[in-house]
Amino acid sequence: MRDIHDLRHALNAETTDVAVHISPDLVRRRAHRIRTWRRTVAAAAVIAVAAGTVSTVRLVNAATPGFDVAGPPSSGTSSCPSPPDGPTSGTNALGTLVDTGAVLDVPSRNLRYDVLIGLTWTIDEPGFAVAFRDQQAGTVEVWDTTLEVRDPSGDLAGKRADDPPRQFLSSQLELGPNTVLDVGLYTRTAHRITVASEGAATDAETSRNAATGWTLFWAQRRATPLPPERHTVSGFYEGPEQVTLTAYDAVGQPQHTVTGGLGVGGSVQNPRDGSARPADPTSSPTTPTATCPSPDDAPR
Repeated sequence: MRDIHDLRHALNAETTDVAVHISPDLVRRRAHRIRTWRRTVAAAAVIAVAAGTVSTVRLVNAATPGFDVAGPPSSGTSSCPSPPDGPTSGTNALGTLVDTGAVLDVPSRNLRYDVLIGLTWTIDEPGFAVAFRDQQAGTVEVWDTTLEVRDPSGDLAGKRADDPPRQFLSSQLELGPNTVLDVGLYTRTAHRITVASEGAATDAETSRNAATGWTLFWAQRRATPLPPERHTVSGFYEGPEQVTLTAYDAVGQPQHTVTGGLGVGGSVQNPRDGSARPADPTSSPTTPTATCPSPDDAPR
């Protein structure tokens, strides 16, 4: 989504005659939390909730919410002799940020960023965060957070009151020509998760989040990126590049699968796309202490 006009078009297309089931209490609680973030971010999020768009709210250029990082920075070697007792976290963090191993290059500024993912806020109202670690400075900043509502079943709440809960959330970051990084979460435990488009599937790496019981996943793969116009079409984008996510059990049977639709194949705001860096003094970058992943959070 490139500007506010794309946002308005998408909201109008997706919310016509939609009855939203977000309660006033939930709106008030979420708005209170959002006010602690940058004013521009808060304004966009409150507009989205007030308009009754969907159960998903996206926050851009948010402050790093007290995360520690699972695993050492790419420029160093871990000195941890053994895994810690449990996931280390700060205020508003649900576990640790996980290093995907992907690198985002910003040639115009001669910068490189490691891409990290994690969960934040609360178990009932979790946020899926994508963060970037400056390889030169070592600082970590969260640039993109998608807030969700947890259904009583433990899955993600649907868009309407009578919609079934959802098991997947995903976003895509273009790393280079025909190279993408798909990141997301699955609300169950899976033996294997695949990410596919244009008929080609890739096994994702996974990490269980102990706080929620959900599975974070990421896959760097050769694929045609999702086009920007997917956010401006009426209804959901159905082109060949749309993403298919599938979770399998231990005997290779699909547990859940979804192609496109709500919450699948979103875009990732990032340091290369022209959006401003966090400027609020209360949202200053942090340099987390690298920690070895715990058994629950270790990639597999």
